[in-house]
Amino acid sequence: MEQRIARGVHLVGGAGLSDGADCLCYGLDLGVPVLIDCGAFPSSWPLIRENMCRAGLRPEELHTLVLTHAHIDHAGGAAAAVAETGCRVVAHELDADTLERGERRRSAADWYRTELQPVPVHLRMQGAEERLDFPDASLLLLHSPGHTPGSICAYLDVEDGDRRTRVLFGQDIHGPFHPDFGSDREAHRRSLERLLALEADLLCEGHHGVFHGKDEVRAFIEQFL
Repeated sequence: MEQRIARGVHLVGGAGLSDGADCLCYGLDLGVPVLIDCGAFPSSWPLIRENMCRAGLRPEELHTLVLTHAHIDHAGGAAAAVAETGCRVVAHELDADTLERGERRRSAADWYRTELQPVPVHLRMQGAEERLDFPDASLLLLHSPGHTPGSICAYLDVEDGDRRTRVLFGQDIHGPFHPDFGSDREAHRRSLERLLALEADLLCEGHHGVFHGKDEVRAFIEQFL
C-alpha cells in the first residue's frame, strides 16, 4: 500500500510496496504525475503503477520519470514504464549513456545478476542545476556526483495552507562507493554540503526511508560527510 509523505508526495515503491530489490520510489502530484525512480526490474513497474493508482496519481498519465542515477535498483523498471505510458525520462548526461546502452557494470546489473533494459533519456541534465516546471509546482534538480558521476537529487517546496515544507529527494546519500560505478568520495562530500545548505524539512532517501524535521535531515546527511 502506498504511503502519503506530504501533500502531493507519496511513497509508491520499495521493499514491502513493490519488489524487495527496489529502491524507494516516490510519486508526485504536480498537476501531472511525476515519478522519481522506478525499481529494479520490469516486473517492478506494475506494482509501482498499482500504488500510484491507489494514491490517485493516474499512472497512465505519467508525465515525467526522473532517474536519480543509472543503477538497476533505481532504473530497472524504467523501460517498462516508458513503453506503457510514453513518459519523458530525465537523467544527468553523465549517467545517460549507461541507461541508454544498458551497461551492466556501471548500472550494477551484474551485481544483481540481471540485465538493465536500455531506456531512452529524453532530457539530459547538464551542469549543476535544472528546473522542471509543471502545472502546480516546479521540481529543482541538483547534480550531486559522488555515488555515480551523474547522480542527481531533487527538491520542491510543498505549500499546504500557510505552511511550506521543503522536500528533498536524496536517493543514495549513503553511497556506496565502488570503482565500477565511477564513484568519487571528494565529489560526494561537496554534494552533501550543498544538500545541507537547502535546509530541507523532509528527506526522502532511496534506501533508509523518510526523515522528518530539519534536525533529523541534517543529522542523517552529516553522518556521511
